[in-house]
Amino acid sequence: MDFDQMMDAWKAQDDKPLYGVNGDLLRLVLRHEQADIRRSLRRDQWTTYVVGTAMAAVAGISLWAFLYLRGLSPQAVIAMSAALGGVALWMGALWLSRRRQAVRERDFGNTLQEEVRRNLSLIDYQLSQVGRWSNLMLWSAPIVASASLIFWLIMEINRIDDLWLTAGTVVFLVVSTAWSTYDSSRRTRQDLLPRRQRLTELLEMLNSP
Repeated sequence: MDFDQMMDAWKAQDDKPLYGVNGDLLRLVLRHEQADIRRSLRRDQWTTYVVGTAMAAVAGISLWAFLYLRGLSPQAVIAMSAALGGVALWMGALWLSRRRQAVRERDFGNTLQEEVRRNLSLIDYQLSQVGRWSNLMLWSAPIVASASLIFWLIMEINRIDDLWLTAGTVVFLVVSTAWSTYDSSRRTRQDLLPRRQRLTELLEMLNSP
């Protein structure tokens, strides 16, 4: 039985929405929901680390190739330093936000109400990251900027002086990122907002005399 099924069972009890329900089973269901959310967050976190590390490696190799083939160029060094800084910012910001969320979760106790609040905190954390398109674009901006700088350096290595190709690629990166973040944000809201509403209703039921 998942959380939605249990809520439906409670609401079907009419006059006794909570007292006939096994509180231990509810706690297990809530913890199962928490585990699913944490798995999703860990998957996203490790994806960020892997992609960020790969981009940093590409940036480093590209800079080495540029210096080897074209010689020392302050412009290239500055560009790749900015690209590496963007990757580090992207990864570091995610690590810091996850650490802060873990600290917040330690403040919750073991009562049924606290378990619900812990679930609500996890959902609010997800929504704060990807629930709004503007927030998700802010998270994506450093990696888009880094990818654009890496592409520029690769073009310079190959001595391809094509402004339209460079500009078109950058525009493609920005537009595709904007669209994908919009779609991801929309799907996240569709999934999490109803769940947050039901958890809020559950908390009110538990707190009612």
